[in-house]
Amino acid sequence: MGMSHADGGRPHALVVGGTGMLRGLTLSLARQGYTVSVIARSSHRLRSLVDAATPFPGRINPVPLDYRHGEQLRQDLTTAVGQHGPLVLAVCWIHSTAPEALPRIAEVIGAQTGLCRLFHVRGSAAANPADGARRPPEWLTRFPNIRYRQVILGFVVEGGGSRWLTHEEISGGVLSAVQDDAPYYVVGTVEPWSLRP
Repeated sequence: MGMSHADGGRPHALVVGGTGMLRGLTLSLARQGYTVSVIARSSHRLRSLVDAATPFPGRINPVPLDYRHGEQLRQDLTTAVGQHGPLVLAVCWIHSTAPEALPRIAEVIGAQTGLCRLFHVRGSAAANPADGARRPPEWLTRFPNIRYRQVILGFVVEGGGSRWLTHEEISGGVLSAVQDDAPYYVVGTVEPWSLRP
């Protein structure tokens, strides 16, 4: 079924966390011509995103829901794929309070035929050298059409101290990760670990 769909041939991307720290990334994808389905709880922030993307060749498809509601997430995402075509890119920032959200998203992508790159955006704790968290998740083996990537949000070392990344740095860094398509990408740094803020 290729790229051509009801959306005038626009490729379809998903961003979870796209109204907050990934807002800049979401708008960049719309600027590049994607239809971007954005999952967020705040309909006000979703509307603001839709308005901001108006001048771009792509568009924002707002999906107002709480991703902790797994069945609703699966249904709404399936609807978005039906309306805008198969997902070719997914960028997911999901809190640890919702461990089922990413597997649910993967189920919907896994039901497609085409390949999809899934960028799992994770906090710096995922880079803890003692943790061994670089392993892909177990459920991934069920979905051969998903190309799984990890993006670790590190920190910035400056002036003898350290600080967390700004939203702009996060959006820019995750966009670079998508462009580089590396299996494991660190935004900022995670070394030395002892300097983690």
